[in-house]
Amino acid sequence: MEGTYDPQIFYEMARGLERVPEGGKRCFKCYRLRMEKAAKLAKEGNYDYFTTTLSISPLKNAEKINEIGEALAEIYGVKHLPSDFKKKNGYKRSIELSHDYGLYRQNYCGCVFSKREQEEKMKQKQISEGSVL
Repeated sequence: MEGTYDPQIFYEMARGLERVPEGGKRCFKCYRLRMEKAAKLAKEGNYDYFTTTLSISPLKNAEKINEIGEALAEIYGVKHLPSDFKKKNGYKRSIELSHDYGLYRQNYCGCVFSKREQEEKMKQKQISEGSVL
């Protein structure tokens, strides 16, 4: 199931948190924003459960994701299916499947702030390795 994409909602949520490193408060608020949409859709569609694939990423805090999911389950009256998809080599398997099916992968979560952070890290790495003048 895929919801509508409205970046303005994300930017409003992230206001004031633009420079918070990935894995911090901005991410937690983003998890909630995304998962709340899933919980609402699950309620409206009379589904038994809702969950998210966010926990596949080694950069995402599965404990926090599941905590948010449980809180939303209470609010919307739909069960949350807790997950940590990176366990049991889940992340490695996701890479294999992406390769097998020719799926695009990126080294950041998808938000412009995370992308900027990754680009800065890559630039610093290149500088420290002497590959950029």
